[in-house]
Amino acid sequence: MRIRRNIITIQLVTLFSIFCESVAVGFTVDQFNHAKLIRKEDLPGFKQSKTVSVLYYYKEDNPKHRSFFHEYDKSAEYLGLYDLKLGVVNCKDPANSDVDRCTEDKTDALVYTYSNGNELLALEIETMFDVNSMMSNILQLALLREVPILQSKEERENFVNKHKGTHDVVFSFQKAIGTYEHRIFMEVAYAFHHKFQFAISTATEAVTGLIPHPEILDEAKVWFLMCSQVINKEDDCFIKFYDDKMDLSSLASFMRKLDTPPNFDIPGDGITHPYTPDLGLHLVYLFYRESTYVHHVKCLLLLMCKAAFITVNVEATLPEAVGLDDFPPNTPAVAVQYKSEKNLVHMTEAWSIDSAFEFFASKLHEYEVRPREQEGQGVGDVMGDEVEGQTYPEGELEEKDRYSEEIETEDDQVAEAIQRARKIKMDLELVERLTDKTFTPTIQERDLVFTLFYLPFDHRSLAILRAYGEAARKFENQTDRPFTVVNCHDWTDVCATENITRYPVLKIYEQGKFLKDYDGMLSIEDVMNAYKLLKQEKPVSLADKEEIEKFFTGILPDGSNITGTVSVVALFDDQNKGVQTYKEVARSLGDKFTFGINSDGQGKDFAQKSGCGDLPCVVILRRNDLVQPYVTFSGDLTSAEELSSFIEKSLNPSLAELTPSILPQLYKQNRPFVISFVDDTESSRQLLEPIQSLVKAQAYPDLIFCLLQSGDINSFGRQILQTYQNSTSSSVPALSYAHLREGKVYNYLDKSFTKDQIEAWLKDIQNQNIDDKTLFLLKDGTYKPRIQGYHFLEFIKENEEMKKKSQGRKVDPDVHAANVHGIGFDSEGNEVDPRNQDNKKEETVDDSEIRRELIELQKSRLYHHAEGKHKPSHRKPEDHSDTPRHTPESIPPTPETGGSGYPAPEDTSPSSEGSTPSPPKKTIIHDDL
Repeated sequence: MRIRRNIITIQLVTLFSIFCESVAVGFTVDQFNHAKLIRKEDLPGFKQSKTVSVLYYYKEDNPKHRSFFHEYDKSAEYLGLYDLKLGVVNCKDPANSDVDRCTEDKTDALVYTYSNGNELLALEIETMFDVNSMMSNILQLALLREVPILQSKEERENFVNKHKGTHDVVFSFQKAIGTYEHRIFMEVAYAFHHKFQFAISTATEAVTGLIPHPEILDEAKVWFLMCSQVINKEDDCFIKFYDDKMDLSSLASFMRKLDTPPNFDIPGDGITHPYTPDLGLHLVYLFYRESTYVHHVKCLLLLMCKAAFITVNVEATLPEAVGLDDFPPNTPAVAVQYKSEKNLVHMTEAWSIDSAFEFFASKLHEYEVRPREQEGQGVGDVMGDEVEGQTYPEGELEEKDRYSEEIETEDDQVAEAIQRARKIKMDLELVERLTDKTFTPTIQERDLVFTLFYLPFDHRSLAILRAYGEAARKFENQTDRPFTVVNCHDWTDVCATENITRYPVLKIYEQGKFLKDYDGMLSIEDVMNAYKLLKQEKPVSLADKEEIEKFFTGILPDGSNITGTVSVVALFDDQNKGVQTYKEVARSLGDKFTFGINSDGQGKDFAQKSGCGDLPCVVILRRNDLVQPYVTFSGDLTSAEELSSFIEKSLNPSLAELTPSILPQLYKQNRPFVISFVDDTESSRQLLEPIQSLVKAQAYPDLIFCLLQSGDINSFGRQILQTYQNSTSSSVPALSYAHLREGKVYNYLDKSFTKDQIEAWLKDIQNQNIDDKTLFLLKDGTYKPRIQGYHFLEFIKENEEMKKKSQGRKVDPDVHAANVHGIGFDSEGNEVDPRNQDNKKEETVDDSEIRRELIELQKSRLYHHAEGKHKPSHRKPEDHSDTPRHTPESIPPTPETGGSGYPAPEDTSPSSEGSTPSPPKKTIIHDDL
């Protein structure tokens, strides 16, 4: 569907271009400046290109095609740098009258591609409507073997497995072939395809396992998979996600960093390292002696692309040889050199892998968020008060830096996420905004109303407001639209009347009266389920055995499915006193569960099957619990409090999978966790069998049994397991007993998972008769703000002083609007459409210099470092040159394995499926391989 919408958009753009061009001046074939005019006798030679050549057969000046003519000529200029030739055959020339394509109908609606004399594909010009679509399509065609298109998870996994131990993989999801992002990716792939294995996909299925929710993916993404160092095919590749801008400059810079060695040893690899200042990398130094070298310290490579890792053998080299005054007295020792500074910052804590990692992470964090006045020189010291050609009133730059958005949100992850998502417009079209005049009538006129009370500057309010709007969109085709909001910044009297003292708050009103505060998860699905549950009868009357049986299988008497995964059914006889209590509980919890009831004794058989024995019987049905699909209440049916408590505790499965939504509910029970770390293998199933038996037997009611998916090496579950076992080489399946309140974790070390052994292990822990080798103590952290707070009284004084200084000075209107209304708003307080801003930026971007660098990189491979390494920036010995020596070597063309892993066939004719053959190419020999 998304691709179809893209096609419709493309067609609309094309139609608009046709309309605009229809009134333009005529176009002649002589106006092609970069696309070469090909004569009849030159056609065979032009088609013999070793890469890909492109031809357009020009017949006449068609106003509908004028936009294409200009874009085709512009693409010829860029693609010529990649040795890809774009030509034009003038079919109006009498000398070309017998050229085959010139005599065919509709030839001028197609672009033809050739390689080694063979015709490849004919591309419709409707899909080649601008430079982006032309360059991306042609580069994809030229590199089809080097950059295969993988459209399923299996294809991607097979591709990655094939290159484990040999190559690193760069994989990208693209919205469609022919977009700007696709073009950028293909240009970078052209420069680096001999060093890395590239692949793309336009199917969200192919990115399953790389992101949590691939089905909602709607923009281009890039992942870097470090597979070259993987020894066993069963091991996973470490994955680095590209999170910068999707433009040529940023992606090229990212790839250049990947193209440097992640670790450099001094003097083992030389005296001078290859990490030049233009790469923009922090440097992490590990000083060691042979007797203290810790091999697994290379876990710090997780910081790849943010820092380079340098090991220095202090016994085999001198400090001055690497530009230092002295080495640390004790080893191992760690130091950091920021990318823009000369001096090293040394770690003073006691050495350990964890402390080294935490040291660098904290120092990098401080560097990224520290105010400018802490950097030695303020902005004013270096540049005065002029930045990017704009003049600001005195002191305004310092004000901007002090209120930096990055600093503002640093201690609040919700605020940080909202700040990142600010450019994505909220969908609040179907959410009714209530005022002091409309609030009361709306509540009174409707049967059921949900009202969200929020503040527009509160980050949590904005986070919930976005999900709330998406939930309202689900009722687009219904006349009943229950979701409303009240902005408490604008309508303080309404919020005061409703006693709103915290934000955000979601209140439910029924038949003109306040019903309750919604206290469930504020997600789209949960809010929608609450509305559906409140709309139905509480409890649902089950008239006969057939309706009771259907309810047990998840179907209501009207034939609809029960909302949610948990429901409650009560089976009574006429004389039981608990009926009224049950109805009271059903009304109280009616926004969380579906309640059913039969009170004439027809549920006796079902009560016996559920383990009640006789009536009355209350059963909690859990359809997603494979271990205990139902539990029965055995307490006092006349106690609403006892029954409510039992039902709410029975919400979670008996062997729950830990997720962010379920963890808080389990954690507040203050019971130890028994966590099974599993994946989808048979060995994990063997672990779960005895665990399920223990759960069914209810032998340990004081423990919470749960499981955590940990198959992916980069998953949250695997990170927890590695922490609990204090090892980066942990494997699944695994079992841990975690008492989070006490900070104690016991790890099951036996390789055999049987019920008796696991039960004996649990009893030893509870009896405190356990080997301390299995115990891991969680770190007792101190939770405090990572940055200093603001002294607002001082700010007020400074603001008054700045106002006096700035009176009479001209202030940039955009800056003034940002100060008054916030970043991203105009002078009227209206939010600026980010798409318009992006378009303006794209118009001014000139990638020509970056493109030339990439092309030179592909031709000469400038980045090998066997000789002439670069000195550290902090100090440069006089007797070494920091100029790199580049000696590219080439070998006569030989058959070579293509990017997909299959040898290029000698016959270069296109296959029946239209795949592009891989042309012969030169093999580059690298000094560093």
